[in-house]
Amino acid sequence: MLYTTFGNTGISVSRLGFGGMRFETPADTESMAEVVWHAFHRGITYFDTAPGYCEDQSEIIVGTAIKEIKKTKKPFYVSTKTMATDPKEVRRQCEASLKRLHVDAIDFYHVWCLVQPEELRKRKEKGVLQEFRQLREEGLIRHISVSTHLEHQHVDAMLAEGEGLFESMLIGLNLQNYDLRSAGVRAAAARGLAVVTMNTLGGGILTKYREHFRAAMGDADSSMVQTALRFNLSVPGVTTALVGFRNKADVDEAVEAVESFSPLREQDIETITGEMRRNYKEYCTQCGYCRDCPESIPVVRVMEAYNHGLMEGMDAALRHMKYHWNAPDIARVLEPCTRCRRCEEECTQQLPILKRFEELKRASRSPGEG
Repeated sequence: MLYTTFGNTGISVSRLGFGGMRFETPADTESMAEVVWHAFHRGITYFDTAPGYCEDQSEIIVGTAIKEIKKTKKPFYVSTKTMATDPKEVRRQCEASLKRLHVDAIDFYHVWCLVQPEELRKRKEKGVLQEFRQLREEGLIRHISVSTHLEHQHVDAMLAEGEGLFESMLIGLNLQNYDLRSAGVRAAAARGLAVVTMNTLGGGILTKYREHFRAAMGDADSSMVQTALRFNLSVPGVTTALVGFRNKADVDEAVEAVESFSPLREQDIETITGEMRRNYKEYCTQCGYCRDCPESIPVVRVMEAYNHGLMEGMDAALRHMKYHWNAPDIARVLEPCTRCRRCEEECTQQLPILKRFEELKRASRSPGEG
């Protein structure tokens, strides 16, 4: 296993992290806890979970494994989160997570699910960040972290709003959305934060449709897991890449990919992302030129969701808008559109954006969709 220093914390962590939101049979606590234990045995020391993951069983599963991991006296680190906007609820959720995880303190506690640029400011005004400070002073959490789906320039502004509290950032990054998120990685790294990537495998899209994305694979790559991990771990500023593990076989495949890791050069990263743009012209590359919609429609986000729809049907696009972008009503999101076509004029790929808007709206009205 490869290890690295976690930002400015001085802690050494595994470059491969355990993502605890894809357990194969979450109702089988003991069996799934064995997957966590197996990952620890293979050298993984960073374990990410959250309330609500896997039918709200993820923290319980990870905590069951932690009871055994603690007996080894070897280092491990646990990450969990709260999206609470009220300080009292932040504390309640933190205390509940501590009990579930069987730890005295949470190593990395995340301000979770920052999707809109103004969300951190609103939580701060309600006293959420002050409550995080208090939890840290009491020793209930060790490091304050942030989890975000913000893109482009919004990440640096969000981190500035955090007043230097954050020591690490969790952000979605993969082969598909590099242009969308790379600026955020650079902004966090410039501030000395550790950067952990979620959605490293594109939520399973990259591995499920690996033949579709074969152009991104190197000659020496034996699997899309190896390709995806090598890409993320080569991005300057990335500390650890999470993979959502279903079972022990998933753990072994990812561990072997990291153990054979050879970094890409920055020019190789540009070559791969260029190949993605050339070979998948019908897919939005998330360049962001369309982001300044006069009606504030999140065009980039809608088109990223449409990418999922191209592979799995428009119901997948609607689910992505609901669960990834916290926008369950696509028709409402698109309602302000005046069809000015500014987004299409700015699109570097000449994609039929307005036509895609209409497809998504029709899908949202169809029975059984979304």
